[in-house]
Amino acid sequence: MAELAFIQAFLEDNLAYARDKFRSRTELTVTSKRDANDLLTEVDLTLQKRAIEAIEKRFPGDRIVSEEGDYAVLPKSPYGRCWVMDPIDGTNNFVRGLFPIFAVSLAFSVEGRAASVGVLLPGTGDLFLAKRGKGAFLNGKRLHVSTVNGLGEARVDFDFSLIAEREEMLTRAREVFLRAGQVRCYGSAVASICQIATGDTDGYLHMSLSPWDYAASQLIVEEAGGAASRLDGSTLQLFDGRKGVLITNGAVHQEVLGLLR
Repeated sequence: MAELAFIQAFLEDNLAYARDKFRSRTELTVTSKRDANDLLTEVDLTLQKRAIEAIEKRFPGDRIVSEEGDYAVLPKSPYGRCWVMDPIDGTNNFVRGLFPIFAVSLAFSVEGRAASVGVLLPGTGDLFLAKRGKGAFLNGKRLHVSTVNGLGEARVDFDFSLIAEREEMLTRAREVFLRAGQVRCYGSAVASICQIATGDTDGYLHMSLSPWDYAASQLIVEEAGGAASRLDGSTLQLFDGRKGVLITNGAVHQEVLGLLR
């Protein structure tokens, strides 16, 4: 339980900082990475630096993978202990959002599988925690996915991400768009996936995603009774280098897979 307690303490300790920076977001230093819409702020860098320093002090020798800078490199081998972080998922929302839909995500993995994880939604103060085999919890209350068992009744979240990926999404997921009861795009993979665990959403679909985008929230959904896979139905792993993510309440999983081109 040492890793889970560490995750909880780190997220709780940084809640006030993330909230304060969101309130003063017009004063932040903001730069671009891959394109003009792929934003990076001083808050991303500060939270990542704080996490790295805390992990190196508490768990020396553990590998760290995180979204920014030199830490955005997947391990050549999935074996061993590794921390996976997204300091701010939904940076565009953080910078330009009236409604604060962004998340801080931290996962501890062993042998390439998340073992203990946490997700903080600073806008609401909600804290998600999960440990493999022990369930998923939101603010201490156990989570369960929805019982919706047909795509026509389901709410499915999409994320269009980079411009270069949108044509593939529109082509491969066309039938899912047309048949899902409701579709949403919140601009934060972590927050969207966590909504599946609470039962507020029934599926999430993305054409790519990096491990830090789903490492924590995937386990939260699985421990709440949901399912996760690649778009061909194969196992969703952290460090396999593959693209495409489907996470659902489990009941609509096969129906969505069957509609993907």
